[in-house]
Amino acid sequence: MRWTKLEDYFFKGLLTIGSLAILAMMVVVSFNIFGRWLDRPIMGAIEIAGLLGGVAAAVALPYAVRERRNVVVDVLASRMPRRVRGFFDTFTFLLSLAGVGILVYAAFKQARFAASFGEETLVVSAPTSPVKFIWAIGLLLLALLLVRDIVIAFRKGMKR
Repeated sequence: MRWTKLEDYFFKGLLTIGSLAILAMMVVVSFNIFGRWLDRPIMGAIEIAGLLGGVAAAVALPYAVRERRNVVVDVLASRMPRRVRGFFDTFTFLLSLAGVGILVYAAFKQARFAASFGEETLVVSAPTSPVKFIWAIGLLLLALLLVRDIVIAFRKGMKR
């Protein structure tokens, strides 16, 4: 029970960060639209909005999996016995973990590469490596949640 409480606080903090990123993106895009109307657009508004969108997506993906708000097709699985369904879920989570594991590796590799030579956006010269590291950490959180789901599904499959 205590771990669940800690997890709740952690994800509330992440949701706050994601919400602030969405709010900042909305402000930048709104001011850019207003600025274009006055022939004074914000330089690099698209870049800034893209970086903020990366932060929001990095938070949203693990949260959606935690809350089971992702799309699940269970036409076949719903007709299986509970034990078979547990093993079937374990297998599908393992496949998901393999794919996400590859993405985690690639994301951290790309983030380190961007940080090593100071990759920046073209217009405003904002560094891209912090957002790439945030994205990689979000994918790592997703992988950890998948490991948790694998354990839960395996236990469900082992129950009689």
